[in-house]
Amino acid sequence: MSTVKTAIDKARSEAQALEKKIEANTAKRHAELRVEVENTATDAKRLATSIKTLADGQRADAKQHLRDAAARLEEAATHAKSVAGASEAQLRATNHAMFDRAQLALQNISHAIALTRSATSKN
Repeated sequence: MSTVKTAIDKARSEAQALEKKIEANTAKRHAELRVEVENTATDAKRLATSIKTLADGQRADAKQHLRDAAARLEEAATHAKSVAGASEAQLRATNHAMFDRAQLALQNISHAIALTRSATSKN
């Protein structure tokens, strides 16, 4: 069970790092921001895939929170893929939307950790 908790904790750390990366993007210039948004979208997609895999081994309540987290990250990645011809304002809006979805994903992961820890302490 500690391996599962460690994996969920790692996912939460990665989601926190992703959130910080997105937040840092807001201070960058247009060309830099475009590249960073595209790179962050790739990171979000990779993390979503990892969280889906992790969810498979969880109890139903924690599993749903992890699936929700993965869905929010996939939404962020999909939204960011539309930046090819975007204006700076559109890039900033995309970055902001990605940030919001990363925060929601992080909340879902935290709920899954709490449920997992609660179930472990009861056993």
